[in-house]
Amino acid sequence: MSQYDAYRQTIKQTAAPRDVEYRLLVQVTSALSAAKEQLAESAGSPKAMSSVMDALNWNNQVWDAFVEDVGTEGNALPRELRAAIVSLGIWVSRETNDVVSGNGDIDSLISVNQAIMRGLNPDRSAAAPAGDGPAPDPAAPRRAGPSDLA
Repeated sequence: MSQYDAYRQTIKQTAAPRDVEYRLLVQVTSALSAAKEQLAESAGSPKAMSSVMDALNWNNQVWDAFVEDVGTEGNALPRELRAAIVSLGIWVSRETNDVVSGNGDIDSLISVNQAIMRGLNPDRSAAAPAGDGPAPDPAAPRRAGPSDLA
């Protein structure tokens, strides 16, 4: 087992699912923000286009995982919230395809991720990446809030 695998296993055993989801969204949203900057130069640069596609695919995979998770038996989220997450997942997939074809807006994908981050952790999401500035420290301690009651 590599050190990375040991770290991932420790996180799975010690971190709350909301915190793991929040950290994942911080990372993928940061990648989308970087991809947005590269999108203008991607037409003439295979390397830039590859980076953009990597970020878009990663975001799509994250949303696919969210959709799969809310569809599993025993998921404790309210039915309406699960349906909303599925709808957002479908929209993310379509918008990703539109971005790839040149008709979509990567800012919309970033905004949706940031909205979900605010719901997962309202205390830390004020510093969520907006494409300009550093991402919040995912290891920083977090205060309990009203969203913890869900």
